[in-house]
Amino acid sequence: MQKTAELRRYRDKALNTGYLFFYSKALATAARLGVFDYIGTGSKSLKELAAAMGTSEHGLELLLDAMVGMGYLSKKGNNYSNTRCGREVFLKGKDLYIGDILRFHATMWEGWNNLEQSVRTGKPARLHNMFQDDKEETRTFIMAMHNTAMGHAERLASLMDLSGDKTLLDIGGGPATYSIFFCKANPRLRATVLDLPGTLEVTKDVVSRFKMSRRITLQEGDYNKDLPKGFDAAFLSHIIHSEGGEANIGLMKRIYDALNPGGKIIIQDFILKSDKTQPSFASAFALCMLLFTEKGRTYSFEEIKGWLEAAGFKSVKWLRRALPRDISIVTAFRS
Repeated sequence: MQKTAELRRYRDKALNTGYLFFYSKALATAARLGVFDYIGTGSKSLKELAAAMGTSEHGLELLLDAMVGMGYLSKKGNNYSNTRCGREVFLKGKDLYIGDILRFHATMWEGWNNLEQSVRTGKPARLHNMFQDDKEETRTFIMAMHNTAMGHAERLASLMDLSGDKTLLDIGGGPATYSIFFCKANPRLRATVLDLPGTLEVTKDVVSRFKMSRRITLQEGDYNKDLPKGFDAAFLSHIIHSEGGEANIGLMKRIYDALNPGGKIIIQDFILKSDKTQPSFASAFALCMLLFTEKGRTYSFEEIKGWLEAAGFKSVKWLRRALPRDISIVTAFRS
């Protein structure tokens, strides 16, 4: 049977998707081994790198050449160096550093290995408890969230009008990255980051690094139990996908009560269209929540709008602004 061009493309796409883990696992392994940091800003030979990293030359050469092939390293003769862009994203201390999230992917990988079982049972592979049980794991998770937020926090701050607001409640704010940039963009604004104690130990370091300790308050708390009151705006970033529908309904009611009259809520998440299949990253991310939470998943705008209106919010809008991984924003106001 003669295959049509459309069928060949479809088949090739499916095969290529199946092979994508080659690339993601190789990159995560390079980050975990410290390849980019060992190379640094100069050029290192294979022999030098293998000795410094404690690896075999044979295995490391294959990994390094794969990184060159993927465009993440450069090679001249038998020497390797970070690319110009690589020095900005793979070396510690850079604003756009992504090493923490790459290392965190290894933790996620363990869960994804059990996806078949979770689909069969409907139960998670591992309940992460926001990675609060181990200090090092907590730091890795929170800094991974900081890595991803740094990709668009400044842009988001420019898109959200908080110019008339004095107080912001950042609920489950993790590293406080978004609060930092909201405050940078709005000189009158002060933020309160509400999160768990283990998380806030890491948050304190991030806030201090950005010299925002005087404008950002850290408050221990559980958003599923209670929220402080008296805020002009509330920010809820990548929280609702960790919770079930009933928990999110209760959360919207608590946020409504936490806001001053006329106050606004800003929800940032992977938000689905009504049939819950698109955007594709959002529907795939729902599987991640199946693996790591009891009831979490990604939600459609219609579902989120229903929660907000049930809590009393008005003027609910879905804002799509070409953010990474099809992240989008929902805003609403307290009457």
